[in-house]
Amino acid sequence: MTFDRMSKLSWIYDLYRLGQDVTMRAETASIYQQIIVQVVGGFEGKSGSLALCNADGTELSIVAGIDLPEEVVGSSVKMGTGVLGWVAQNGKALLLNGDATNDIRFERVRDVHDLVFKSVSSAICWPLKIENRVIGAISVNRLGGQVPYTYADLEQGIALLNMVSLALANMQLHLDRNLRLEEMQQINTKLEAAQNQLLQSEKMASIGQLAAGVAHEINNPIGYVYSNLSSLEKYILDLFDMVDAYEHAESAILDDDVREQLQSKRNQLDLAFLKADLRELMSESKEGITRVKQIVQNLKDFSHVDATDEWHFADLRVGIESTLNIVNNEIKYKAKVIKEYGDIPDVECLSSQLNQVFMNLLVNAAHAIEERGEISIHTGMQGNEVWVEISDSGHGITPENMNRIFDPFFTTKPVGKGTGLGLSLSYGIIQKHHGRIEVKSEVGKGSVFTVWLPIKHEES
Repeated sequence: MTFDRMSKLSWIYDLYRLGQDVTMRAETASIYQQIIVQVVGGFEGKSGSLALCNADGTELSIVAGIDLPEEVVGSSVKMGTGVLGWVAQNGKALLLNGDATNDIRFERVRDVHDLVFKSVSSAICWPLKIENRVIGAISVNRLGGQVPYTYADLEQGIALLNMVSLALANMQLHLDRNLRLEEMQQINTKLEAAQNQLLQSEKMASIGQLAAGVAHEINNPIGYVYSNLSSLEKYILDLFDMVDAYEHAESAILDDDVREQLQSKRNQLDLAFLKADLRELMSESKEGITRVKQIVQNLKDFSHVDATDEWHFADLRVGIESTLNIVNNEIKYKAKVIKEYGDIPDVECLSSQLNQVFMNLLVNAAHAIEERGEISIHTGMQGNEVWVEISDSGHGITPENMNRIFDPFFTTKPVGKGTGLGLSLSYGIIQKHHGRIEVKSEVGKGSVFTVWLPIKHEES
């Protein structure tokens, strides 16, 4: 074939444009197909194929073709085998006129690729190179009855097919750039998520430290009040005994005026009511201060203030109870809590972090219940693992959200009610413990979260 100057420039421009098109298309197959159509049409061929080297250079993958058996496109050719493999391995253009299937250079196990050249009367195959590096091979074929290709066609194609190599290289650069940008975006998203998880962890740690500090500061005055109440109760009882003794001695007073004054004062004060009410007031005061002491202890247990941030053995049930007391205000108006604790051994863990997991699951369970419902907590052991199951009778999780609930920032709660980090943070804590979390949910019936943890922590 011959190219005049204008058609050559048009042909080159079209190839360049195809190389640029990849920046606007996610699907490269159509670009590859347009390139082989452009080349076969330019060389007035009947059929053709475009093959690209894989990453390690051991095989060619046929990425596009015209008038080829359906199974050829998408198949692979080992480097050095067949016409395409020979041209790619040797880096030399090849002109074939006549039947090439018996050529000793291309001897190999016969497959569908042989059928292509068996019906071809003339073919040219060029290597595709970038700076002496072979990136693939391209062939154009003519059938019987067409004028065979000549060495002039082959030589002219060598120059022109450099544009194909440049177009393909340009495509790959754009693809690599887009891939790198996508990877960078994914990395940035992961970094942002990690940073927010870290901030959330630090926030929880700060809350824990604050709670621990408040608990420590409150603990001493509470101790004074509790001790003083105990002493006061004893003194009041002693005074009551003394008052009882005076009442018994009242009849022995001979002075009528003094006796009448005492009786009048007793009636005025309603001494019987005071004695009964004082006992009740003392009982309620002791009950109240005991409750405050328990809340302080729960704060200490939740933040695990008495332990260093090291792995230690702890009873998960104690952590659950402490957490229940901490989040009691979130739950008491929404749900009845049913606890069925099975016998479980102590688990080697970071208990304050697991308490955060239990807190997130319990608060989420309460938020999932629109009116009055139930939250059930079960514990058990299987093999070398213990499990904690927290279920609710809430609205459940839709199937389309099930795969996203552990993603950072994903939340179905109203704006301002959830950060979308609770479950993500919990997932990270459980992974840190080499455990796992399982979720079952049915819309309209509720959800079940099961946390599995190894009894003994193994360093990774």
